[in-house]
Amino acid sequence: MKRVISLISIFAFICAFGLSAGGSAVYAAEKEARFGILTALSGPAAVWGIGNSRGMELGADEINEKGGFKVKGDTYKWKVFVYDHKYIPAEAVKALNKAIFSDKVSYVAIQGGSPSLACMPLLKQNKILALCNAAGGKSVTNPDNPLFFRFNPAIEGAYASAIPYIIKETGCKTVASINPDDETGKGNLVASKYVLGKLGLETITSEFYERGIKDFTSVLTRVISKNPDLIETGMTDPTSQALMLKQARELGYKGAMYLIWGPNPEQVLKICGPELAEGAYLGASPAEPQNDKQREIYERFLKKYPERDWDANYYTHYALFGCLTKAIVESQSFDPFVLADTLETIKWEDAFGPCSFGGEKIFGIKRQMLQYMTLQKVENGKSVVKVISGPIPGILDD
Repeated sequence: MKRVISLISIFAFICAFGLSAGGSAVYAAEKEARFGILTALSGPAAVWGIGNSRGMELGADEINEKGGFKVKGDTYKWKVFVYDHKYIPAEAVKALNKAIFSDKVSYVAIQGGSPSLACMPLLKQNKILALCNAAGGKSVTNPDNPLFFRFNPAIEGAYASAIPYIIKETGCKTVASINPDDETGKGNLVASKYVLGKLGLETITSEFYERGIKDFTSVLTRVISKNPDLIETGMTDPTSQALMLKQARELGYKGAMYLIWGPNPEQVLKICGPELAEGAYLGASPAEPQNDKQREIYERFLKKYPERDWDANYYTHYALFGCLTKAIVESQSFDPFVLADTLETIKWEDAFGPCSFGGEKIFGIKRQMLQYMTLQKVENGKSVVKVISGPIPGILDD
């Protein structure tokens, strides 16, 4: 009887020690690093938002399935919370409050410049590290917001890599820019004028529209009346970009059109039809896997989601948790300011090649992800890759 009591006592001591220390093999894997994704799961920007959030979740799944990651002897796994902000700033603030105070997240990814700007006071007050899929220019990315990173392709990089090819092929000299009437769109117009001017294009007109509209006839009529050689659709969501292309062609516009920000080529062809889509330039990654890493991501996607939902945007956002985990492991810290310093200097690989953070020339701080960019063109009813290039010297950094 004494032996049984003794064994029970020993077992109780081991359990108690494990619970108090939190470092035993039994309990180490139970530790969580909490991350919140604030994105549009409904509304016109959901085409972006659903793919973005799923891509991130797949990246977190890979890390967790491999056993997580270690910090100071303890093992952690990611716990991911997803919130629908509908691309409405007030909804984003509401979601961020829930993420911070109810779900106790330490890090977030926010879709959109306007939602990010609305969340900025709450992010700063609570010292939340944010790796966002957002534009918004210097209003969100500046030295006063050191915990705010852009984990999306640089819009300046997209223009810099694609426009020289378009100029060479079309001989265009003038451009019209169309953007949503919010901080995202306004920030993009500043970026486009900056880069396009450096590349020799004159922006002869610009237009803004209210997000959510489907009829762009009046906007396009004003733009076409200026007779630009090129129309670029700025920070317009994928569905609206396709509608703009279709409606511009129906109005008789014959010039070049550049749908810059992550359109899905299949969606463009479906909405426009091959004839109206012909000749359009698309800032889109190849849908078909081009290398082993892309094939791995694609196969992982098929195990969890229907093939019809595949979008090449998954590639970029898949890398977010790998990047953040690398920073945590290298610094052996969860402190947001330590991680920000680490992220500023580390390099990592995504599905296209080497990545890092830069953008100091524009934003005064290295908080813009730099990665390889792709330009496609619709030819004979198919979207064909034309350019894949890395960061262009002199645009984002010297």
